Amino acid sequence: MKFSLKKSFVFALKSILGIFLLIVLYISSNILIAKFTEFKPLKVQNLGLISQNAHSADTIPVGSTLSFFIWNIGYGGLGAETDFFYDGGKMSVVPKSWVDKYTQGIYKTIKEHGNNDFFFFQEVDRKGWRSHDVDEVVGISASLPGYSSAFALNYDVKFLPMPWLSPMGTIYSGLLSCSKYLPQASQRIALPNIDDFPRKLFYLKRCLLVQRYAVSNGKELIAINAHLEAYDEGGKVKKQQMELIRNLMEAEYSKGNYVVLGGDWNIAPPEFNIHKWEREKIDDPLYKLQNDSVYIPKWSFVADRNTPTNRKNNHAFDPQTTYTTVIDYFYVSPNVDVQWVKGVDAGFQYSDHNPVEMKIKLN
Repeated sequence: MKFSLKKSFVFALKSILGIFLLIVLYISSNILIAKFTEFKPLKVQNLGLISQNAHSADTIPVGSTLSFFIWNIGYGGLGAETDFFYDGGKMSVVPKSWVDKYTQGIYKTIKEHGNNDFFFFQEVDRKGWRSHDVDEVVGISASLPGYSSAFALNYDVKFLPMPWLSPMGTIYSGLLSCSKYLPQASQRIALPNIDDFPRKLFYLKRCLLVQRYAVSNGKELIAINAHLEAYDEGGKVKKQQMELIRNLMEAEYSKGNYVVLGGDWNIAPPEFNIHKWEREKIDDPLYKLQNDSVYIPKWSFVADRNTPTNRKNNHAFDPQTTYTTVIDYFYVSPNVDVQWVKGVDAGFQYSDHNPVEMKIKLN
């Protein structure tokens, strides 16, 4: 009997040790694969155009009114029914039928607002487990015939093993900018990024998508598509990103150029009441942050403070309980006259963000 118990104990011990070693091997092999396949973009990368179908003149007449549309589409996987494990939920990869519904809804919404001159999209997947390999660049481009478009890659991971029981797998995603005008140049500008090991191996490499458009007075319109840091304890990386962006914008404005930045700031605009639509107590520091009202003197934050642009993903969207806020908006130089800004209340049906539109005039 004692011998039998001893054999059972040894067998159990070996089994536990074997499982432990398998876990260590799985984790270490994923880290090694990520290390050798890590996406290492240049600080500045010239981008070609995916399409050159712009039907407007190459030069924008000074005094023109121009309209902009920004939207973080949540890679077609973060519609109303979803939650997200990184935000306190459980889901990582949703069913393909959901992705199909969300992407078709995204394309439909874009078509409904297809009279805008410029479109800035964030979290646009070209392939990946989380979007079931739907090429959303193709879908959006088809929704905007006659527009030029450029894509800046910011997330290229061969295999994301988290969460352990339902890994996100392959991700290939980025920023997409579309316009009726043909840009003179398109560039990917790298931003400072999270650098703690091993998270940096599996994390996106944030960037700006900067495009230059000729204006009839000899100046340029600098159109900047941005998606700033979200998961940054202490705000160190975000501050570094904001400093780089400020230097870039000030340099362009000093040349007399017009500057318009739009996108997902992952931080509320200055003096915004973060409790305005509070349906549940928030403990996420991301939602408690607000932008600097004197970021660049005499420049303007342009936000619709009466329409939420983002919802918390700790559970499926419920208008009675879900926390919502504003983190998607524009920033413009003093020579840009803002006519109006308006959030599009899409009810978070197809993304965890709502779009925002703006109309400006070049003085």
